[in-house]
Amino acid sequence: MNFTEYEPVFTISIVAQRVRLHPQTIRTYERQGLIEPHRTDSNIRLYSGQDIVRLLQIKTWIEDLGLNLAGVEIMTKLSDRVTQLEARVNELTLELVRRRAASAQRSLPEPDQG
Repeated sequence: MNFTEYEPVFTISIVAQRVRLHPQTIRTYERQGLIEPHRTDSNIRLYSGQDIVRLLQIKTWIEDLGLNLAGVEIMTKLSDRVTQLEARVNELTLELVRRRAASAQRSLPEPDQG
């Protein structure tokens, strides 16, 4: 079975073990709005690979940079915005490439019919 990085498949106990944080710490991050796990119909939290990456980033910001949760919230928002802007730049770059290719195609001389 293959899962995408965005598919919620990990329980909090697995995630806590993977990122070496106490489950209560992860729940605190959720209450602060720093992470938003998927909830099953029976209200079980499920985390994706992307959620794990986010938790590791939060852990790094706190442990290595000494940020508090307010600082982490700002960094999270900035990081999300950078990701959005990078995606938009990629979209615009592809559109530019398509338009240049179409323009170059129109400017090619017609082949001789003789």
